[in-house]
Amino acid sequence: MDKKECLKIMTRCIAFVVVFSMLFGNATDLLMRHDDESNEIHAFYSEPKDTIDVLYVGSSPLLRGVSPMVMWDEHGFTGYVRASALQAPAVSYGLLAESLKYQSPELVVLLCDNIFLDYDYAEREGDLRRGLDGMKMSKYKLDIIREVTSADERQSMLSYAFPLMRYHDRWKEIDLAEDEPTPLLEHSFKKGNVYLRDIAPQAYPENFMEPTGEAAPAFNESAKGYIEKSISLCKEKDIPVVLLHLPKMAWSYEQSVAVEEFAKENGAVYLDLDREEYRSQLGLDPAVDYYDQGHMNLTGVIKVSDWLGDWLDANYDLPDHRNDPAISESWNTDLAQYKEKTGFSS
Repeated sequence: MDKKECLKIMTRCIAFVVVFSMLFGNATDLLMRHDDESNEIHAFYSEPKDTIDVLYVGSSPLLRGVSPMVMWDEHGFTGYVRASALQAPAVSYGLLAESLKYQSPELVVLLCDNIFLDYDYAEREGDLRRGLDGMKMSKYKLDIIREVTSADERQSMLSYAFPLMRYHDRWKEIDLAEDEPTPLLEHSFKKGNVYLRDIAPQAYPENFMEPTGEAAPAFNESAKGYIEKSISLCKEKDIPVVLLHLPKMAWSYEQSVAVEEFAKENGAVYLDLDREEYRSQLGLDPAVDYYDQGHMNLTGVIKVSDWLGDWLDANYDLPDHRNDPAISESWNTDLAQYKEKTGFSS
C-alpha cells in the first residue's frame, strides 16, 4: 500500500472519529437529564484558576442554603458551592479533591450532616448521578465510580463514564422533533447555589436542640473516614476547614455535640446554626424562610448567607476583591443578574 492510499485511509478514520464523537456528544446532550445540581457542579470549571476564596462542599442544605453572591455583594470575597442532594461522602471527598486542582481557596466549608448517614449506593443512583454527571472525568471521579459499582453490580463504570449508555432509552420521554441538545451549563451567576422560592410554613419541634440525656446516633464509619480524609487533604495544603451545620428541623443537641467533638479531634472548626446562640442572630422565621423541614427557601438563604458572610469575614482573613477589576468585573456582572432574578437588594 502506497503513502497516498495510507493517507486516504487515515483521513477517513479521523473523519469517522470526529463525526462519531459529534453525534455521540449531541445524543448525550439530548437524552441526558441535566438538572440544576449537575449544571452548577459543571459550571465551576469556568471560574478562572485560583480566584475562589471559599469553597463549599456537601449535600442539599448547602446547595439550597448558601449564596456566594450575597457574600460577594457585602464583603467582596468569592465563593463557589459544589453540592448535590443527598451527596454521598465519597462524592463530597472527590469533589473537594478535584476542586483543589483548580482553585486554592483560603477556606473550605464542609457540610457535615452526612457523618450519620448510612448511604446505600443501590438505592441512591439518582442522587449519585446528580453529583457525578456534572464532573469532568478525572482520577477522583473514577475512584467514586469504582466504589459505587463494586457495591452495586447493577451499575456499570461505562454508564458513568459515558452517560448516554444510561439515558439512551429517554428518547421515549422527549419530543425528538422539538427538543434540542442541551450541553451542561458552562457558567453560573449563582455560583453553585440553587435557590427555592416556595414557602412551606414550619414550626420548630418541641424542646428543639435541648439536651435529652440520650446518646447521639453512631457515626457511619465510611462517612467519618471520608470527612477525615477531606480535613487531612486541606491540612496538607494549609487550608482551614469549617464543619458547618445549616438550619433544619431534624437535628438534635446530642448530634451537635458529637460533631463538635469530632471537629476538635480533627483540628477543624465547628459551626452549628441550629444552636440557640446563632438561631437568635439569624432571625429566621420558620413560617416564611423554609422550603421544607430541611431546606431554606430564597428569603432564608439570603438571611443565612448574610449572617454567615459576616461570621466568615470576622473569623478569617478573606480578601475583598471589589476594587480589583480583574475579578470584580465578572462578579459584578453576575451579581446584577442575581439581583434581577431574585429581587435581592443590598
